[in-house]
Amino acid sequence: MARKRSRNTLRLRYVVLAIILVAAAVMAYGYGETFRVEIKEYHFSHSDLPQAFSGVRVAFVSDIHRGPFFSQKRVRALVERVSSLNPDVTVLGGDYVYLGTKYADSCFAELAHLRAPLGRFAVLGNHDYESGANESQPGPQATIKAAKKAGITLLQNQGVWLEKDKERVRLAGVTDYSVDKPNLQLALGDAAAKDFVLLVSHNPDFAEEVPNGAVDLVLSGHTHGGQITFFGLWAPYVPSNYGQKYRTGLVSRDSLTVIVSNGIGTSTIPPLRMGARPQIVLVTLERP
Repeated sequence: MARKRSRNTLRLRYVVLAIILVAAAVMAYGYGETFRVEIKEYHFSHSDLPQAFSGVRVAFVSDIHRGPFFSQKRVRALVERVSSLNPDVTVLGGDYVYLGTKYADSCFAELAHLRAPLGRFAVLGNHDYESGANESQPGPQATIKAAKKAGITLLQNQGVWLEKDKERVRLAGVTDYSVDKPNLQLALGDAAAKDFVLLVSHNPDFAEEVPNGAVDLVLSGHTHGGQITFFGLWAPYVPSNYGQKYRTGLVSRDSLTVIVSNGIGTSTIPPLRMGARPQIVLVTLERP
């Protein structure tokens, strides 16, 4: 009887040890994936695009989450990686900080080194509104100030005309859908139906409120690709009102196309990713 009890105890120890080893391996893989930034390329063709803009490359970076788990050094490396792609336009999709806007200055000190001949633009994400304890500037003011100091144009329900060879496209940006009040009409300005419009919205759910024909392409982040997924196919949790629809990648809604990036950083403690590698999105615009 004692021998049987001893064998059972030994088996239990082996089972517990196996569980611990598997859990450690999963955690190690998940942590390692947070560093495996990929370049996700898209080619987007649309008849509204002026010929002068055919071939223009747009780099899109979202959800850096500079904070305790994403150092200034990593932001610097990210900037170098983006710059190596030689984009014509660089667009930043929000959530520059995590666990407090006190990290905004160090994040934008590196983002200031981004280079793009047609400009560098940004919108705010929900975490950019969240001040940490004892921070002197409430809400997004620290992030707004840091972006301005870096010389990056922040679009808050605003838009700009990008011009090339006497032709132009509209780049519009809205405030965060979950914590603010996006206003598409203000962002579109005097853009007409025949104009090519690229909209940047941190939260992809806002695409559901875009009137058909008003915008040609939306760039979004926020969902992190689900961050923790089953083999990149399904995520138990996606911060969206539309389930898996806007988890990641190319999404079509009527005549509107939405590209959702996995983003760069994480919003879990400890920082983990599973089947949702961090991404720099590179979109090449084309005229049919």
